[in-house]
Amino acid sequence: MKKRYILAIILTIALVLGCLQLAWATPEKQDAFLKITSDPVDAQVYLDGKLIHKYTPCTIRGLTPGAHHIEIRKSKYRTEKRNVTLASGENVLDFSLAENSLFYMWLCLPSLLLGALMTLFLTVVAEFSGIVIGTLTGVARVINNKASNVIAGIYVDFIRGTPLLVQIFMIHFGTPPILGAIFNNGQPIPINPFVSALVALSINSGAYVAEIVRAGIQSIDKGQMEAARSLGMTYRQAMSHIVLPQAIKRVIPPLGNEFIAMLKDSSLVSVIGMEELVRKAQVIVTRSYRPTETWLEVGLIFLLMTIPFTRVVARLERRLKIND
Repeated sequence: MKKRYILAIILTIALVLGCLQLAWATPEKQDAFLKITSDPVDAQVYLDGKLIHKYTPCTIRGLTPGAHHIEIRKSKYRTEKRNVTLASGENVLDFSLAENSLFYMWLCLPSLLLGALMTLFLTVVAEFSGIVIGTLTGVARVINNKASNVIAGIYVDFIRGTPLLVQIFMIHFGTPPILGAIFNNGQPIPINPFVSALVALSINSGAYVAEIVRAGIQSIDKGQMEAARSLGMTYRQAMSHIVLPQAIKRVIPPLGNEFIAMLKDSSLVSVIGMEELVRKAQVIVTRSYRPTETWLEVGLIFLLMTIPFTRVVARLERRLKIND
């Protein structure tokens, strides 16, 4: 009888211990699976340094929970790497791939070239207007007319003594209230950025061209004017037919240098929203957050635009020097 009680107690204790062991036992870990997506798609997936021959988007199954190293590679894009700790069950990773530097610059090129064309157009038109303004002003500074000398001198000194950026602001932001007070009952009349840029660059160029023309005229020996006058020519005829043709030959190289300087200075009109090369680059940078490649490309485009003109100016200088 006692043996039965002892056996029953032993079985009961064993049963209780077994239940407790089942309750406290650690469940086995389940396999992990990983869903990988990327923008753009079709990127190769490397798991722990090994190519697994899968392309995004994809799902990798049968992974061991824990730490893993994931790499996403795609031609023309930067490799993205990530250390992850996978949990049992489903895990999701999303990658955003950035273009490599050369591919990024190639994608930006069409927009920047459009801006470069606008820069060239602005420079050509402004320089042509500046030559007209500067020639008239330069002549006005050397003729025997005190009033024209003073007015031309004030214009040249003011433009050359103030920054181009300030002149752009004065025309684009300072002129509308004046126009409004005259023509619109005090309401400012806004000016198109292209018009403001063109006027500012033309006026600025005109002042520097005026000094070039003045120096060119004064470099001609005074005896030329005296000889022309002694032959019965008027002052205007002597200036038009004798002095100016010789002066033009001497001012061509400096005018070429002025064009190159204006090509670079035209970047300042970006501050008023003019869609030229620098403004295009600013817009691209705000979208891509990649200033290094963008501004490097802008610098290269400016270099490619200025080098041909630099070579032309140097060749003109050599040819004119030989002819002298």
